[in-house]
Amino acid sequence: MKVMVLDDNPAILSMVTMMLQTTYQDCQVVSGRNGEEGLALLSRDEIRPDVILTNLRMPHMDGLKFMREVRDNTAWDQIRLVMMSALGTAEVVTQAASDGAEAFLSKPFTISDLKSTVSQLLDH
Repeated sequence: MKVMVLDDNPAILSMVTMMLQTTYQDCQVVSGRNGEEGLALLSRDEIRPDVILTNLRMPHMDGLKFMREVRDNTAWDQIRLVMMSALGTAEVVTQAASDGAEAFLSKPFTISDLKSTVSQLLDH
């Protein structure tokens, strides 16, 4: 399984990577600090994640714009998308869903929350 994690906070990137690799023995994680880096990683043929976890607020390109770019590209539109944010208001969750998120993780989240969310997406 391959997962991309996008967050401008290095501590969050490290924590989520560790959670994923602890939960899924076969998990390969690629990471970036914003949506622009995420798009650059996706444009490389060898990087084809099953799931992308993206933060909402990041410099250069936020998570919402990133998800719209992914959904607009037929090569990537089947990748499962998860929005992560401390801003878990109904408005933010609704906007994330309309821009392509299939799940929403409110920060801070537990390893159990992460596992449940990723497993549900991969099972469908």
